Amino acid sequence: MSSLEGINWVRLSFVDVFGVGHSMQIPASRFDGAVKEGEPFDGSALEGRARLLETDMRLQPDPSTLVEIGDGLARAVCNVLTFDGRRWPGDPRTALVSVVEDLGELAQEYTSSYGVDVDACHHEAGPGQYEIDLAAIGPIALADAIVLTKQVIREVAADARMRATFMPRPFADEPGSGLHFLQRVSGRFFAEDGSLDQMGRSFVAGQLVHARALSALAAPTVNSYKRLHSGAEAPSAAVWAHVNRGALIRVSSYMGRDASIEFRGADPSANPHLLLAGMLVAGADGIEREMALAPAVEEDLGGFDPAGSDSVRFDALPRDLDDALDALLSDDVMVDAFDRQLLSRLIDGRRAEAAAYRNQVTGWEIERYLDEA
Repeated sequence: MSSLEGINWVRLSFVDVFGVGHSMQIPASRFDGAVKEGEPFDGSALEGRARLLETDMRLQPDPSTLVEIGDGLARAVCNVLTFDGRRWPGDPRTALVSVVEDLGELAQEYTSSYGVDVDACHHEAGPGQYEIDLAAIGPIALADAIVLTKQVIREVAADARMRATFMPRPFADEPGSGLHFLQRVSGRFFAEDGSLDQMGRSFVAGQLVHARALSALAAPTVNSYKRLHSGAEAPSAAVWAHVNRGALIRVSSYMGRDASIEFRGADPSANPHLLLAGMLVAGADGIEREMALAPAVEEDLGGFDPAGSDSVRFDALPRDLDDALDALLSDDVMVDAFDRQLLSRLIDGRRAEAAAYRNQVTGWEIERYLDEA
């Protein structure tokens, strides 16, 4: 969209540290000023966005994201600025932008298949469960698109008096919902025969080495861990494979532009800006340190004990949210990739959720123990 002709209002969209999308609307006449200087807003009004000293902040729309959405209304995705116009490092989108800038060409050519254009849609195994396959775009546009996609689906469902959920596992006896990323870098990672080249192998190795820390970003809720380790093609260990759908990473057998590195450890509750930043940092660390990639694991990992094997060694993914948060805090590469305030706010918020969950007495417990104890 090249102009605001016919537009009366612009919805400024942004995301908080927990991946929840928010928005405010301004008259179209103020849009150009917002692009140049930022639109003032009260940062203290939103969970996780600011300390008391940072309540006066600004939203700066990215003009490349401006799109008309109907009835005289347009939408643009924003970065969060401090009141004096500096990038605010506690903003998840700013964190991803910084990683992309720091990694240069590698990150700029990185794409993942979860974009805006729909390639395919089909019913999945669970009741009312659908998979949407979306086209490949760059990391910043991709993260913006995931937030927007969830908002649009929820709005359409609500208009039909229905409720769409992206909860990782809403039903105990049905498969959960994942968020899989098919990663590519133009002209890199793959040899002509479709196998991983040395850079590709090191990229995958980096993501596996940092897999436990990445779990705090990829599976950031207590419910996430009822999908992981559940079987049903959900990963449980930091291994890679070509065929095994229980692996954290699957490397396709395709050649050319269809070749990809599929990261299977995430679910839709993830903040896509923070997750993509973490995935890029982990892969780039593998490349920088020239990490060696362990052999692929095609075996069924259910009940498999790596301690009893000399040929297969791997780390199990975290069993719960606290385990994942501990792994993130102990990973210096991941910690150094993010602003300390952002990371502290994220971890404190998720710790509080885990503590609240532990204090709940569930219906299962009542049914099981009310008369047994």
